[in-house]
Amino acid sequence: MAVVIATGFTGTTYGLKHGRVCYEWWRDGTATATTAAAGFAAVNALPPRTDSAWKPTAIPATWTLTYPTERKVSFVGIAKHDLGALNASIVIDYLVGAVWTFAGWITPADNTPILLLTAPTWVDGVRVRITDADDEPTISVIMAGLADEWPRPFVWAGQPITEGDRIGFENTIAVTGNWLGRSVVSDGLQFGVEMNHVTEAWRQTDFQKFKAYANGGDAAFFIALRPLDYPDELAYAWATNVVTASRAMPNKRISTSVSMQLQGLRPHGG
Repeated sequence: MAVVIATGFTGTTYGLKHGRVCYEWWRDGTATATTAAAGFAAVNALPPRTDSAWKPTAIPATWTLTYPTERKVSFVGIAKHDLGALNASIVIDYLVGAVWTFAGWITPADNTPILLLTAPTWVDGVRVRITDADDEPTISVIMAGLADEWPRPFVWAGQPITEGDRIGFENTIAVTGNWLGRSVVSDGLQFGVEMNHVTEAWRQTDFQKFKAYANGGDAAFFIALRPLDYPDELAYAWATNVVTASRAMPNKRISTSVSMQLQGLRPHGG
């Protein structure tokens, strides 16, 4: 599973052939859940770290994030989970005023990251309902916020996200030269993205906000390269070098280029 687009949503400023970079998440929400196993409290699913998680003790189960005041939301992402392996079905709802409103229904086919894109909506909360599953799943990083629609499509060349496996092996060789097997010593995702011919105005405004986040302490974000045509090209990732832009030509309308080298989660199972 990867990008899920809400029914009728075609984009706000830019269409869904343009990339989405989802990093603006609201930090003042209160996380609660219907049930939680010991050591797997609801708060453990908050961004950005992936080494803690929420795990319910019964299905159906609901994880809820409630805000002190209204927040504008246009994406909900789940970075790390075993929902696909457990044949789970989930529903995502927005709390609009005092009424829970359906936002999207998802049946993950695997354990890859999930990103729901919707029209921007003022909400008082977000909830993820696990309506069915073979067993209680474990979910790490539920991020909700406002998707950043990048003004030009990413350059569609080089290594796709789905081919970015970064796996290190240690091979065991007998003194006789026989190969005895190997073990994985490092495992992850590595890929690059590039966008060209963007305005100087964008570089000085929207890009500065993203750059401050990507070069800061939290740093991790969801990136969907072309949500409409290639929904599987999605990652929960972080930059491996300083994120910055460059001027490619002396024309403020098409002057800016952005190139990023990223690492991310490589899910397993499902």
